[in-house]
Amino acid sequence: MGTLASNRKGFITGTSQTNYASALNVATGTATDSATGNQNCIQYFKSSGRGGGTFRFIRTFIHFNTTNLTEASSISLQLTSAGGSNSSNFNVTAIKHSAGSSNGSQISDSDFNNIDRNTAYSAATSFASSGTITFSLNAAAATQINENNDFNVALLLTHDAIQTEEDPLESDGDISNIIAFSSAINLVYTEPAAPSGYTHKVNTIAAANIGKVDTVATANIGKINTVD
Repeated sequence: MGTLASNRKGFITGTSQTNYASALNVATGTATDSATGNQNCIQYFKSSGRGGGTFRFIRTFIHFNTTNLTEASSISLQLTSAGGSNSSNFNVTAIKHSAGSSNGSQISDSDFNNIDRNTAYSAATSFASSGTITFSLNAAAATQINENNDFNVALLLTHDAIQTEEDPLESDGDISNIIAFSSAINLVYTEPAAPSGYTHKVNTIAAANIGKVDTVATANIGKINTVD
């Protein structure tokens, strides 16, 4: 198994709105770049209040430098929870984002809505109150990881990621998931098998005693003159 640590991790608190629908699509927020410690960073908050109330989402933005990954498979995203619930309301979905100029630069207030809801990288995933949370990444994520230098993944409450029309809260309150940012956020994947190399004699010399053939390491040789 291979492991790749995140290059940048942070979250953006969306600007408060007066209703649920507006909060889903607000353009800006307050960014916390290079987050550390335990942070309430995947949230929906609702306070009806007088004069319009307060409705707000928080979204997490993560970047990985995937330059050296070309054949990873069975890929998952793993992080550590410091608070959440197994209730389906707390489910989180990984989707594509373009924050931080899509290349791992600092996230900014204006990046809040730089998400691509049409490109999901995982199914809705339960977010327990503690322990390791594992997002099984799909084929779209694998293609992005193996064919590009940057993998940008946002973590949103599933209600937010799929723009659920109905407000998930019947009364005032919040749905909050906490990430332990001081712990690693990793991609975990299966590495390609190493080449088996050429295993036969060359000019009566056993393969075990041959390091190279015409300067090419035997581990990288499958055939010599078309012969296995």
